[in-house]
Amino acid sequence: MPRPHLMRRTPPRAGSSRHAGGRAAGAGTAVLLAAAMAVTAPGTPAVTAPGTPARAAAVSTTRAAVSTTRAAVSTAPCGGAAVTAGDADLAARLDTRMTMKMRGYLDGYRVTCARAVVAAVRARALPREAAVIAVTTAIVESGVRNIDREVDHDSLGVFQQRATWGTAAQRLDVAWATGAFLDKMLRKYPDGSWRSAVVGEVCQRVQVSKYPERYQPQAADARLIVEELWPVPGLTPAQVIARALTWNPGTVKRVPYSQVKRYGGYRADGSGYAAMALRLGGPGPDSRGLVSPRYSTRVAVAALRPGDLVIRATGPAAGRQVIIFERWADARHTSYWAYQQRRGYGTDHRRLSDGISPAAGFLAYRPHAVR
Repeated sequence: MPRPHLMRRTPPRAGSSRHAGGRAAGAGTAVLLAAAMAVTAPGTPAVTAPGTPARAAAVSTTRAAVSTTRAAVSTAPCGGAAVTAGDADLAARLDTRMTMKMRGYLDGYRVTCARAVVAAVRARALPREAAVIAVTTAIVESGVRNIDREVDHDSLGVFQQRATWGTAAQRLDVAWATGAFLDKMLRKYPDGSWRSAVVGEVCQRVQVSKYPERYQPQAADARLIVEELWPVPGLTPAQVIARALTWNPGTVKRVPYSQVKRYGGYRADGSGYAAMALRLGGPGPDSRGLVSPRYSTRVAVAALRPGDLVIRATGPAAGRQVIIFERWADARHTSYWAYQQRRGYGTDHRRLSDGISPAAGFLAYRPHAVR
């Protein structure tokens, strides 16, 4: 059942975890929880048969978590940089992939907060899974917001850390707060034992929440967020071409074209194919996303090099195309060899001239993922 219209318009709030030892949410949480009992977050997966105790507990946990993201709270910036159009674009794309508490509420500001958490984990030279644990905790505790007012006892910040953790200034410094969270995690799990533990269990052992069941359901969404924000080493042009070849272009084993179906986690259309070759997160941005400043920079057609893209991102969806440039076919640069998911055929390797003349709407782009 979709959320009631008014609840979709209400801003998110925090204070969902309520640590054991006396931490309790205020009246606002109680009102929102009562309202949320009539709805379920969009995309909540049915993990057990209807009517079973396990399913009832899972749905109850999800409803409670969703209800605690819906009231306006005062927040502080999560870093020095302001929210950018790229942050908003990433949030919009990620939001459609969220399945639990953050579904419908991920915005550019929350992306900056998640990025600050991920950066703090990387600064400690810890692996990506540590960031998944930290972001999972932030989703439950604050809805990934740096809350600067004590709306739940004396808790502050992205992790809603109480006064015993540090000063107010420290807890509102996302890098410091993340470091404090990681310090406790490492103390609780010596010798890297946290790596083999369940994400939700690690969150609970650090936070000591009165509601330990709320963490694990958010772990999958946290992982999607971290995958987008965790930098990966750039690919070489040769690696892009090698990845393009894995879809067997021009052979009987080629991947059939589809804007709906996926292959290896990526959409089987032109932009999905390019996203796979560039090792972007699946299912991949569409053609309009690929030409955004987040993923590429416009270049002259004459400057094309292996691994670059030739894209028509305007007009009706049926006319948009994404082409992976391989090499020039002649010295005069009148045509080139390229890889493409072709409508009605699938993965192909062929000679093209799209983009040579600007009249057709094709433009050249250099992906940031290629070094």
